[in-house]
Amino acid sequence: MTVRKLQFTGALLDGKSAGKHSVDVELTPREIILSRPGHKPLHWSYSNLRWAATTSPFHIEHGDITFMETLVVEDPEFYESVLKIAPDGFSANGKQTDFNWKLYVAGIGVLIFFAYVFIKIVPPFLADQMVDKIPVAWEVSLGQSILKVLPVEQKPDAKVIKILQDTVDLLEQSVEGNQPYDLKIYIWPEKKVNAMALPGGPIVIFEGLLNEAESPEELAGVIAHEIQHILLRHSTRGILRNMAQSMLLSLFVGDVNAVMEKVTHLAGELETLGLSREMEAEADQKGMELILAANIDPHAMIRIYEKLTEEELPEGETVAKENELELLSYFSTHPSGQNRLARLAKQMQPHENRTWTPLFPNVDWNAIKPGN
Repeated sequence: MTVRKLQFTGALLDGKSAGKHSVDVELTPREIILSRPGHKPLHWSYSNLRWAATTSPFHIEHGDITFMETLVVEDPEFYESVLKIAPDGFSANGKQTDFNWKLYVAGIGVLIFFAYVFIKIVPPFLADQMVDKIPVAWEVSLGQSILKVLPVEQKPDAKVIKILQDTVDLLEQSVEGNQPYDLKIYIWPEKKVNAMALPGGPIVIFEGLLNEAESPEELAGVIAHEIQHILLRHSTRGILRNMAQSMLLSLFVGDVNAVMEKVTHLAGELETLGLSREMEAEADQKGMELILAANIDPHAMIRIYEKLTEEELPEGETVAKENELELLSYFSTHPSGQNRLARLAKQMQPHENRTWTPLFPNVDWNAIKPGN
């Protein structure tokens, strides 16, 4: 039977002076005890030690970067003796601890998750609390500030803009109660098939949408949707959410300059206006209600959304791709075209047998729309 060696001699560098102090070294299962004449023994717990050198002369460090003591032992048996008596975690890899890396990583993951949830949940909650208290005048000012940086047509075609504005005015007559906004149409000479509502009343129609629509009724479906975004204050809510999220994230990482830059350059980053999937679905529903109340053919709203769905799913894509888009709609801020069409068709179904009033029956929209 081999007797484990527990007694050694070594040199102590105490971190206070340049000299070395001869010490007797005793190994125990819980600690290393250092003794020298005329001084109290030093008790070094393995949990506060780490190997600095694992070949002779062996070095063990005790303490931290603010105060470090070093034990130097030249006996070739010292290293193996320490490993045999010390707890399993104390090895050549470094400081002995009962540290669980898996638990540490899991804890970091939990912190990141809660930080993400906090950033995602708190800003929308704060924005929702604030939006109803914001004066209309502030919304109007914000909307006009954004409008100034958008390249909208300054001299749009008079016939086209009249049809669009008359459609807005007609739909506005079906809004219940008095609404405080001046709803006004603007045209953006961009080929993208899109439209957006700005806070306070401006509705921006992209030229690509005007080219795609085949009747004023189809345009009315999109305009009704955008009107509801304004009346429901979705655009304002979305901007507040985006701004709060960006500011909170920047504050988390300590970048105050980014916070100020976000506030200053807010208008330049608002193409989507931060609208959520729920906001889009609500604007669809309320927009269809507005179309029905104005006695405008709702089939046209369905048709224009079918075209928007085709834009979402380009020609030649497979059914698998369509199913993929359907799946992604659950994670997108914008509802998929297929879900949107199904909801609108269901909402329209009880009104199938009604007779609808034609919009501008004496106007040939396809003859006057841009591109013709």
